[in-house]
Amino acid sequence: MDILGAGTRFILSTSGRSSSLQRYRALLQEILKFDIAYIPISSSAGPKAPIDPERFCMALRGMNCIGGAISRNIKTSVVPYLDAVSPDAKGIGVNTVIRKGDKLIGYNTDAIGFMKAIQRGVAEANVAVKRAIVYGYGGVTNVVVSVLKDKLGYEVYLTGRSFEKAKARASQLGVKSINIVGKAPDTSTLDGLSFDLLVNAAPVTDNELSKASGLLETLAMGVKVCFDHEMPGAKLKQYCAKNSIHHISGYDMYYPQMYKQWAYFLEGLVEEETIPELIKSAETVMKSSL
Repeated sequence: MDILGAGTRFILSTSGRSSSLQRYRALLQEILKFDIAYIPISSSAGPKAPIDPERFCMALRGMNCIGGAISRNIKTSVVPYLDAVSPDAKGIGVNTVIRKGDKLIGYNTDAIGFMKAIQRGVAEANVAVKRAIVYGYGGVTNVVVSVLKDKLGYEVYLTGRSFEKAKARASQLGVKSINIVGKAPDTSTLDGLSFDLLVNAAPVTDNELSKASGLLETLAMGVKVCFDHEMPGAKLKQYCAKNSIHHISGYDMYYPQMYKQWAYFLEGLVEEETIPELIKSAETVMKSSL
């Protein structure tokens, strides 16, 4: 448990995951011996209620904070309450806020992690990706589309369990949508289209894939490489193995984005290149205490 003093600095987090809390407390207190506390926060209305982005930023300004980690639904709504955002975060929201003097600066390390995962996975699969399809339209979709379309130059389509929601989201993000729900799952093309890469951005792949309307149909459209944001996403991983589709785990995004986020939090305190090994050590400490 954190022992707080007058000089304690804080990192506020909207994540309620106990694993994150244990990992980062092990990192900060047991390994680095820093007087820094990693504090999860929630809404006064209850743990499942939305967090007020303005109050989140007020806390960052009013407390002795290094910054904050955002993993819930305020990644875009928090932006108006910041003083600046990094160029890579413009238009896609932030998951990391750093306090620099009296200024709050927003960053997006999700985009960094996702691009590294895709670039590595596509290279390993030795596939020339030209067209990608995203299954899902939730909070991570703006990051996914931005990287695929703007950074990697792929032609991008959106689909999902609700075509109307996918269509609306695609319109917001400036990409195309396609209705796959109810189409024959054994077809390799639809409306003359096939896709080299599928990105799953919906929390559906730890259950039977047949329960996710349109997902099996999408996978049958020539997909050669598949990234799954869900972790561990066991059912999709099994499907890819059986159907010779190169699978990219969500962990391949999760860890690079985590390393970069903590490089921001610990800037000037540790060397950035040491952070992966420090995180690994923190996870070892966390597991030994269970």
